[in-house]
Amino acid sequence: MSSTPSERRPPTSLKSVLFDRLMPVRTNAPYALIDYPDYLNPGDAAIWLGTRAVLDKLNGTPPAYTSALKNFSAQRCRSAIGDGVIYFLGGGNFGDFYSRHHRARLRVLSLVPRNPVVQLPASCAWMAETDAAVLEETRRVLSNREPVIFFAREEKSRADLERLLGLESTLCPDLAHALHFEPSAPTADLRAVLRNDREASQPVDPAAIEVFDWRDLKAQVAWNRFGKFALAVAPRSKKLGTQDWVTSAKVASAVSLLRPARTVITDRLHAFILSNELGRNVLVLDNRTGKVFAYIDAWREHFPHVRKAANLRSAIGAVSGFQTASNLMMSHGD
Repeated sequence: MSSTPSERRPPTSLKSVLFDRLMPVRTNAPYALIDYPDYLNPGDAAIWLGTRAVLDKLNGTPPAYTSALKNFSAQRCRSAIGDGVIYFLGGGNFGDFYSRHHRARLRVLSLVPRNPVVQLPASCAWMAETDAAVLEETRRVLSNREPVIFFAREEKSRADLERLLGLESTLCPDLAHALHFEPSAPTADLRAVLRNDREASQPVDPAAIEVFDWRDLKAQVAWNRFGKFALAVAPRSKKLGTQDWVTSAKVASAVSLLRPARTVITDRLHAFILSNELGRNVLVLDNRTGKVFAYIDAWREHFPHVRKAANLRSAIGAVSGFQTASNLMMSHGD
């Protein structure tokens, strides 16, 4: 017998789910958090802040060592944590689509073969014709060190890890869901945040709608530049605080773009996640690697105010009806 609406239990929050999934990898010893996002992407900054909150709560202490991949020092890391756990920041860059970043990750893994490693919730990003050399290098590095515990954000990436690398992984939501934002009423009907980089899956007609991307935000660009300088001059004792400060500013800049809108159209995963956390309606286009739709499919029950759209034209056409349906859902206590 199917349950009535009043009998259905709301899904457990994604924040609760991610804490439950990550509980087995908590540690009481000093630990490291690697892959600080020292570049212009407030989505990865949101992952950083969510990860910091989650690991602080799980482990009871902040990381004893943090680093961007390019600045990683095995000596400093081992001096700070010994044989402790190294957590790698989650995100959407595991694979040869971002081969430079992926190889930097492999370099770090090869430098600390005895430390247990946890790859926090990530999405795979492989080229259509996967680079055999990158695959072989990945297999070699992983086989010559202690096993890495993998968490994947969606089933597509779990399947890729198994098919291409023979790796098992655990499904876990993106850690940006650990962030909290104060509610506010929208002041505008619509905002479109669409990629203008190699992950864009389709061209955008600028005549159809006013479109933004993260690089269009002057504050985002300024904080990215200033953040690099601030970290370069910060004493080691202030490094973690500076990283948190800079990423907080980047996320605040992104939120300031999204918050006014009643409905957001986007093909950026974290524009969608942040908009959802702000309580906005979201019409979502997929990106080139397929991670956005895959993520929605993995956690569909948690996104009642999110809909997929095949392209920008269909998304624009769906705005009015979507807002009406969403208002009806909210009036019935959804």
